[in-house]
Amino acid sequence: MILVVKLVLVPVLIALITLAGARFGPRIAGVLTGLPVVAGPIVFFMALEQGPAFAARSATATLAAFGSLAAFCIVYALAARRSSWGTSTLLGWLAFLAATLALDRLAPSLGVSIAIALVAPLVVTALTPRPPLPPAGARAVTRAEIVLRMLTGVGMMLILTGLAHLLGPRVSGLLTVFPVATTILAVFAHRNDGAAFAIHLIRGLATGLYCLGAFFIVLALALDHLDVATAFGCATIAAVLMQNVALRTTASVGIQSQA
Repeated sequence: MILVVKLVLVPVLIALITLAGARFGPRIAGVLTGLPVVAGPIVFFMALEQGPAFAARSATATLAAFGSLAAFCIVYALAARRSSWGTSTLLGWLAFLAATLALDRLAPSLGVSIAIALVAPLVVTALTPRPPLPPAGARAVTRAEIVLRMLTGVGMMLILTGLAHLLGPRVSGLLTVFPVATTILAVFAHRNDGAAFAIHLIRGLATGLYCLGAFFIVLALALDHLDVATAFGCATIAAVLMQNVALRTTASVGIQSQA
């Protein structure tokens, strides 16, 4: 069931964010990438199939994995200034893998994991370059390209799922936030619109991580005290409220940048 959810939601998410990026620009697309529309249902089915305690541990691992996601974002953005999308992706994935293996060995507690999740967006924002923002305006994206992005997402998800089974349960939890959608969106943006567009998409994701973080922080804390439905309801409300703040902040920054 979890695999089916991944294979359906990931390509749909990629298609919707692609259209949003074409209409509103890379920052908004990046913020929307932080919505828990993929990771949230995955952990929800974990809670139903494995129990709330298992899902709470998975949520804790996911929060810690923000450190790995931050490593990918920083390395990709730094490499994109001088390297191709292929090289940037390879270096970003290696950074993600190295951080994931380190976190697997450290097995951080809930408190440390929450701290990582809160600090990660700040680190990404501080360490990624700030090239001139690409001109605002709608960008034409063909149906063929959207389909290609969606198929690429399905392929990556199948490979990732196979690797997760080989690496064990803790690493599987850490891989929940593997940047499938982020990679595809950044690569196509890099290839079609240039490195600056891809970097601003990644910087937008840093803002969107507050939404994802709010969701999993509430989830990790609530699953030990509330039933599954109530815990996920509270987490969803927290994510929606934080997403609203993130979108307003990002839109405001974009207006100031164009002034």
